[in-house]
Amino acid sequence: MSDENIDPIINARVLLVEDSKDHQLLFVKRLNSLGIHNITISETGEQAVEKIKGEPDYDLILVDYSLPTELSGIDVIREIRNLNPEIPIIMVTGLGSEQIAVQAMKLGIQDYITKEDLLQADFKENIVPLLLERKLLQETVLAKRLEADPTQLSISVFKFGQVGPEPYLTSPLPFENAFESEQDRESFLVKLGTHYMSATGTGHDYAQGLYELPVPSPHPFIASNNHQEETIQPPSPFSKYHSLVYGFRMTEKDHVDERIKLNNSLNYGLVVVTFPILYRSILPNRAVIEKRFSELLSAYHDMEELNIEFLKRAQQIFLLSK
Repeated sequence: MSDENIDPIINARVLLVEDSKDHQLLFVKRLNSLGIHNITISETGEQAVEKIKGEPDYDLILVDYSLPTELSGIDVIREIRNLNPEIPIIMVTGLGSEQIAVQAMKLGIQDYITKEDLLQADFKENIVPLLLERKLLQETVLAKRLEADPTQLSISVFKFGQVGPEPYLTSPLPFENAFESEQDRESFLVKLGTHYMSATGTGHDYAQGLYELPVPSPHPFIASNNHQEETIQPPSPFSKYHSLVYGFRMTEKDHVDERIKLNNSLNYGLVVVTFPILYRSILPNRAVIEKRFSELLSAYHDMEELNIEFLKRAQQIFLLSK
């Protein structure tokens, strides 16, 4: 996954409450210039309140004070704060509206700008710090949720076997109930190991380090579309999860494989950490996690030493990486 997927600016969801078409276009243009494209527009205060009720996860709300509706900008801010006290709000005012802005600040908005500022000032200075602060708050909340529910984080160890990647150790997967049988679970693990071993590479070009990759669905199917066959990944519990993948090399006494041109006792392995997309708050700490993980693996010299205790220690690295 590219950095765009965790970028607080590119992925920001903005609600713009503005009745003027001209000002809507102006706001959208300025937001687009920052890389923000996920913008929802409400032309009335009533529409804005309904959108917040239905989609409470906006990262920023821009509210025009002068709305020609029953709910004024101040009313909208008051309603939003009752529904969600955490979403950053910026109020847009006309010139000479400082007294109104002070009133809005008392309701808990983060900033205000005039429409003249929108044309002349550096709009980025008003927007970016709020989005970064919002991202930090979300990461803290999600990390706490992950810490409170370690069952949502799974550790699997794969080794390169005679016929390809083999599951070596695994803690319970967070979607265990998605499997109809133990055989289905084992088949999924084999596919997971094969998917990640192929993605990170083997042999002399083997890529060590942490990589974020999606969890593949175990049941793709073929669909016919305009007389052409197309592989389709159906919606499934697996599509809601991602993995961090760490590659390592470790001695395994009984390992002999001509495909790996190294010492005959040296084998390749993968540690796959599977987690819900909701917990991507651990990703900004990827470098810290990788360092701690390298230190953990250096304490083991043979693959046979890896056991349940290793899984517990590996899990703790991720639970504590906040």
